Amino acid sequence: MPMFHEFYIGTLDMARINYGVISLIPKVVGATDMRHFRPIMVINVLERIFAKVCATRLSLVAERIAHPLQSAFLKGRRIHDGILALHEIVHDVASKGLKGVFLKLDFQKAYDRLDWSF
Repeated sequence: MPMFHEFYIGTLDMARINYGVISLIPKVVGATDMRHFRPIMVINVLERIFAKVCATRLSLVAERIAHPLQSAFLKGRRIHDGILALHEIVHDVASKGLKGVFLKLDFQKAYDRLDWSF
């Protein structure tokens, strides 16, 4: 509990809990290039507890502060809701013979990108 009190009053040294150990797991036998490794990070257990407590506390107000169109990562909302809504819009436009332009942005492997320039 002292850790949460320190966070609340603004004196918590985040460097004390915000660290991890990265291990590179080869994706293929004989990997020699960084693209052939998958980085896995083991983090401090206190950081995991802290993050879970923060997420739980934030979930109590998330519905009130998140935009109504946020369609994922909130209780009761599904990531597919946005896709279904778009499908309905496209169907409505087509069935009414309206003209329109739709733009799809694809964040290819958005969660699997690392900058190896260092």
